[in-house]
Amino acid sequence: MSGNDWITVGAPIPKIAAVKAGAPFEVTVTWRDGTCDRIDLAPFLAAFKVYRPLRQDPALFAAVQVEEHGSGLVWSDGIDIAAYTLDRLAQVSRPMSREAFRDWMKRNGLTLDTAAPVLGLSRRQVAAYSSGEKPIDRSTKLACRGYDAIMRVAAE
Repeated sequence: MSGNDWITVGAPIPKIAAVKAGAPFEVTVTWRDGTCDRIDLAPFLAAFKVYRPLRQDPALFAAVQVEEHGSGLVWSDGIDIAAYTLDRLAQVSRPMSREAFRDWMKRNGLTLDTAAPVLGLSRRQVAAYSSGEKPIDRSTKLACRGYDAIMRVAAE
């Protein structure tokens, strides 16, 4: 192996290009690949004592900056959040595409009729999601992920 060989293991680590603080505890992150995500950090910040200063001081929260190498967000007093964590939080916030929804149904052997009770929805709503007529809401996306997790455990 020469000094110029690259070894790749898994997905690349996300890098941040820019950040802008928004509504209470919300940031808009621009990733180096050019995509943007608006991320609500409120539940995350509430879960850890280290973020109490950010919760208590809106001016401090608004002073967010990108870490020098794009590997996270930083505030004064050594408060930070890793880009990887932000990417995971953003994944939950991103809408589920029609294609991803249809793939989920196919992967689990579900039809419109069988997916509806699994998700607690009407057949008509599942058809609207499947056709792209209506955007897939966050709770349905999370229900699909939960169903996948249950199926993985059942298969073990």
